[in-house]
Amino acid sequence: MRIILLITIVLFSYINAIELGTLATGKKDGMYYKMGKDISDLFKKYNINLKPIETRGSYDNLSILDGHYIKNQNTFFAIVQKDAIAYYNYIQYTKHNRTIFNKIPAVISLGIEQIHILANIDSDFDFDRRKTYKVFCGDRESGTCITTKYIEKAYNFKFIYVNSKESTVLTKLKEGMVDLVFKVVEKPNNFFKNLEDVKFIDFPTNFTMEDMYIHSEITKEDYPWIEENIHAFAVSKVLVTNLYEKKYAPILANIANILTLNKTYIEKKYGDHWKNVDFNYTNFRKMSRASRKVILTNLK
Repeated sequence: MRIILLITIVLFSYINAIELGTLATGKKDGMYYKMGKDISDLFKKYNINLKPIETRGSYDNLSILDGHYIKNQNTFFAIVQKDAIAYYNYIQYTKHNRTIFNKIPAVISLGIEQIHILANIDSDFDFDRRKTYKVFCGDRESGTCITTKYIEKAYNFKFIYVNSKESTVLTKLKEGMVDLVFKVVEKPNNFFKNLEDVKFIDFPTNFTMEDMYIHSEITKEDYPWIEENIHAFAVSKVLVTNLYEKKYAPILANIANILTLNKTYIEKKYGDHWKNVDFNYTNFRKMSRASRKVILTNLK
């Protein structure tokens, strides 16, 4: 399928490439960086330069968009988790009495990642009565830890965060040094391949979780070692920007145009993970009106 040429692109230049700065993603071996490279490669076909850069993840990306200076980088876009936006806004409001929702709106959804929660096979937790757990979620500013903190508040838990290398955390889980291992990744993920003496668990739903997350499922097709399919909440990942002023609306609209109208091409060119991306998801606290209008028009 050939790439669709957008007649309405107002930022396209037939002489010089349009420079959109950099796109904050995540670690180079992660999905966010991979998606950033895919987006960058697609945009080049429209003579638009948007360079992906490696970061520590969602919280770091929001900090960058919110004014954290990086030498020789002009960062106007980032890929982040939806719950990270709410968490970052909470931190800004409690520390500085300010909100960032209007200044860092969503541009377009980039799919979901399942919340994998791992426990020992013989564990039997009463989440209504027992509230304290030893947990592992990796880097404390990672998207996974943000989700873990959100879950802690949603269920009124008291989590004790255990420091560990990811390579040794499964041993600590089996030895009882850790109760729960959290990892927010798109299924299936190699970390959970061919495991023994462990199981995935699910928390009962509540209004707080329903408001933030999407219902999903982890299946035997994803991980053949599990005994049965299990419900899992999933986190939306999203392209966000700090170009919130009205004058930038044409840029955001055309970014949405390029991605939505090339959906089939992207899936064939850049990998199966794009097949699971629902560009039509628009349930964000603050979203660019220009890009939302394009999405709803193209995908209706």
